[in-house]
Amino acid sequence: MGRGFLYAVAFGTGAAVMAAELSASRLVAPFFGTSTPVWALLIGTVLSSMAIGQLLGGRLAGRAAPGGVGPVRLLSGLLLLAALLLALLPVVGRPVMSGAMELMRGGSMGTLAASALGVNAVLALPMAALGAAGPVLLHQAVLSREETGRIAGRIYALGTAGSLLGTWGSGLLLIPLLGTRTTLWLCAGGLALLGVVGLLRGAGRALGAGAVLLLLGLGLALPQGSIKARQGAIYEAETVANYVQVVEDGDMRALYLNDGYAIQSLYPLDGSLPLFDVWGYYGAAPAWTASGVPSRVLLLGLGGGTSARILRELYPSSEIVGVELDPQVVQAGQRFLGMPTDIQVEIEDARAWLTRDTSRYDLILVDAFQFPYVPFQLCTREFFQALDLHLAPGGAVLLNVGRDADSYEVVQALAATLAGVFPVVRGVDVRNGSNTVLLGSHHDAQQDAGLEALGLGGRELARLRRLTAPSPWVVDPSAPLLSDDRAPVELLTDMIVLRSSLRFLGLGQGPV
Repeated sequence: MGRGFLYAVAFGTGAAVMAAELSASRLVAPFFGTSTPVWALLIGTVLSSMAIGQLLGGRLAGRAAPGGVGPVRLLSGLLLLAALLLALLPVVGRPVMSGAMELMRGGSMGTLAASALGVNAVLALPMAALGAAGPVLLHQAVLSREETGRIAGRIYALGTAGSLLGTWGSGLLLIPLLGTRTTLWLCAGGLALLGVVGLLRGAGRALGAGAVLLLLGLGLALPQGSIKARQGAIYEAETVANYVQVVEDGDMRALYLNDGYAIQSLYPLDGSLPLFDVWGYYGAAPAWTASGVPSRVLLLGLGGGTSARILRELYPSSEIVGVELDPQVVQAGQRFLGMPTDIQVEIEDARAWLTRDTSRYDLILVDAFQFPYVPFQLCTREFFQALDLHLAPGGAVLLNVGRDADSYEVVQALAATLAGVFPVVRGVDVRNGSNTVLLGSHHDAQQDAGLEALGLGGRELARLRRLTAPSPWVVDPSAPLLSDDRAPVELLTDMIVLRSSLRFLGLGQGPV
């Protein structure tokens, strides 16, 4: 077997590892999100499984003489096994994750950790196979001690070059253009091609022909269909930042991102405004400023545009600026969710955009949080200081913070940090039981403009009056103050999930 083929295998396996890792992150995102803990679990799974595979590959390679047919067949078999497992990953992984999320919505939070480990175990199998291919490859390529360093250097360099191609090619082109599932199948196809070539060139023509037929059959049998099946889904898309899905249920359309647990935007098909739950607080927010009807409003986390639509219809004279990271989320909002066409839309990271913007706003709404994690850079002291610099006199900052029932650790951390910047912090729990609205300002409730000063119609005014107004928030003195250097919001969320998991398993309250 010529070394040219072995070098191609080194390059191909390097590309496959990184392409599979990035694809796995997008496979998991619609169910578990894209937080740092999710990435840590994925990267740890890849590294640990490859290490185990490398140990196994070294033991297997040592049983055969280098340069013979045996190692070639072993290498080809490992490539075909990895190809098969990667092809099955989106088929097997999605039903497992979907079932786990349904159980979690039903209150079985304890299944979250187990299901996440199960999905990562599915990823671990092809990574272990690719890890085992490395020692076998090196064992076959090196024929004398004198050339060990030179040949090993070439193999490592080609593997790293392949990893670069797999990272850039999948992350910048294949996943955005073709999607996660197709990227994984292309990755599997490339490995399968190398495996078949190895069998054919390694005096295993019968095995090679059989592998070709098997892979062709598998390709025809792999299911197509939606990325994440959901009753009433009318639109779905994979983007660089999110998995986006629009679902129609009765007289409502809802936008879901990634895990699909929380509704990000809502659109009643009869054209009415959803002045309830969090969206009602968006409509009533000008009442808690000292300026009343806002001249300028900033929405950080525009989403599908529900807050923009509410504010546009209630306060038609207001200038509205919406900042959203994902352009396809905005497109979904414009196409399906009634996003106003006369607002200023900025496609950029909210934190980065604030550093360039010089305007001031009477009202700033921050709703860029996704269950179960809060982006750390949008809840730190430095972020709140930037918001304060953009706030007009008499203005207010409103934050929508998700929580799990009576677990307030994240809410208290944000409230404590907010209080370090704004002298007045108020809050209210939304009736849905999974959100808390925090309000930061430089004026107290006695200086509020109030609902009566907003010039609203009788029907809208009556609906907003039903909301419980924010009251002074009692900050927990033990809550951590969040900064750009240290913002353990994900750790706080992990502890909530762990505590719920232990309760589910009957192991008491868990860590406090």
